Amino acid sequence: MTAPSSGAGPRSRAVALGAWALYDFATTTFSLNVISRYLPLLIIEDLHGRDLDVSVAYSASMVLVACAAPLLGAISDFSKRRVPFLRITTACTVTATALMGLGSPAALVLGFFAVANFFYQGSLVFYDALLANVSDEETRGRASGLGIGLGYGGTIVSLYSVAPIAERWGKWAAFPATAALFLVFATPCLMLVPDEGHGPLWRRGMGRQSFARAAATLRRLPSIPGLGRFLAARFLYTDAVNTVILFMAVYMTEVGRFTSAEVTRVLALSTVFAIAGALAQGRAIDRIGAKRAVYVALALWVLGLGVAIGAPGKSALWLVGPITGAGLGALWAADRVVMLRLSPPDALGEFYGLYGMVGRFAAITGPLVWGGVVYALEGSGALAYRAAIAALLTMLLAGAWVLRHVPER
Repeated sequence: MTAPSSGAGPRSRAVALGAWALYDFATTTFSLNVISRYLPLLIIEDLHGRDLDVSVAYSASMVLVACAAPLLGAISDFSKRRVPFLRITTACTVTATALMGLGSPAALVLGFFAVANFFYQGSLVFYDALLANVSDEETRGRASGLGIGLGYGGTIVSLYSVAPIAERWGKWAAFPATAALFLVFATPCLMLVPDEGHGPLWRRGMGRQSFARAAATLRRLPSIPGLGRFLAARFLYTDAVNTVILFMAVYMTEVGRFTSAEVTRVLALSTVFAIAGALAQGRAIDRIGAKRAVYVALALWVLGLGVAIGAPGKSALWLVGPITGAGLGALWAADRVVMLRLSPPDALGEFYGLYGMVGRFAAITGPLVWGGVVYALEGSGALAYRAAIAALLTMLLAGAWVLRHVPER
């Protein structure tokens, strides 16, 4: 499957690629401001909830989207029309995120968060598959790296535009502000990226056929060399990475005693390094291969988590953000290219649905492990959080071990 190159000139292809990459810009505003920055602190500090409450809400939404992801991919493959589905999931994400600004009680905020996160994660099934529409085989790595790098540029913009609003009107105000930013930067992708198909979005029997096709995709998986092993490895290392993202602000606050302004600066610094990691990784993928590039990213994560576990004080924790930030940008740039190169070109939506399902199931266990470890060691202070990071590091190393025998395409 190639980019929309037949009949499209270099300028129109560049516009489509830029518009596609801006969706990464939009999604990181949600990932940072909602998942990492304000939701956990709002629930734990302002509404007197627990880490486990956030973990359960996050994991519950991920169970639902993990089950739905293969079906979403199969539905989009029937018509080859991914952009209209991306518009629907984006609109639902924006609406639910804005409603989180109602503020209390905690159960209401967590309920709207679960809905917003479901549609946010579901949108990535359609968005990731659109990489094939805006790049060709020779430019996959650079296109993916551009999206990730631009996405983390959006993180800095959203971080410093939302932080003053939250500081003046409270953490609740961060959610409608984030929803507005998400909509603004998602719109170019929704309007300018071409679809391959022109059929109806839904026709009679499509639901039944999509279920059957999703089941066939699962049966087909063992026949594709290396794909099942890659998905197993991805389950393990994504589990660790997503959980660190979710609780980074809490870790910095509880272990390093960072102030709110310092947490903002750490996240901004991490983002700068994520941009650099993603852009450098884009070129590395095209030179050394996507699998080796994933190993480079995982090595950075091992180093960063090791520093987090052993950091004697606040000053050492300032290193964690840049190291894991570079690893984060590098990992996402390489990870989806591995998937694209291992997947059959005739069923990208289905297999990206499976890819999404694995990533979402991975996001279920990690937060529960974190919440369980912290709860079990409640009263031991920073030791509980260091133990939680150590558990995640074990998952990351297991994922790197499983990745060894995945073939390089």
